[in-house]
Amino acid sequence: MKLNVLVAENEPGAAALAADELRTAGHSVLTCHEAEHPAFPCRGIVDPARCPLRSHAVDVALLVRSGGDALPNAREEGARCALAQRVPLVVAGDPVLDPYDTYATRTLGRTHDVVNACELAATGPIEALGRRATEVLRAVCGETAVPEPRAEVTRRDGRLRVRGLDTDVMTKDQRSRAAVRIAMALREIDPFAGGIDVALEPA
Repeated sequence: MKLNVLVAENEPGAAALAADELRTAGHSVLTCHEAEHPAFPCRGIVDPARCPLRSHAVDVALLVRSGGDALPNAREEGARCALAQRVPLVVAGDPVLDPYDTYATRTLGRTHDVVNACELAATGPIEALGRRATEVLRAVCGETAVPEPRAEVTRRDGRLRVRGLDTDVMTKDQRSRAAVRIAMALREIDPFAGGIDVALEPA
């Protein structure tokens, strides 16, 4: 599975090894800045169409931090933009004073061997969205359903994919209504998703 990975770093060269690892694994590496250019302005300011988050469906962002800076700098803007657009974030580097710790999907105490973490962050279930989708499912079918249906939400190619579990206790009408409501609920949380695909039919 080839991923589009937005790679940012807090100082020049910090992400070089990680980026090479991702390319070797067959993934596309996207950046917000030309290597030889200063941190500001980024590609998106010079030409909005060149912003990686606009020109590609970014699957995951990787921020490599060399040192323990307590505040983000201009070179890390890509990570902040990725978070704002609900793209999962992996932070690699010294965890001391990491301002992204609360927001990262995964954190690594190193700046190498990042491929597996990026793949898991990009393809794994998104817990917050899964909880919201499950709440909607159970609100539609009521509290008497046994077992209680639940939902798992993942992201691929910029789209959210919702998979219903234990939905055989629901009627066809309930599944239809739940699918519409789930899409609306998730759109409120993630307005940047390229689309929302809801599959609630029992296996």
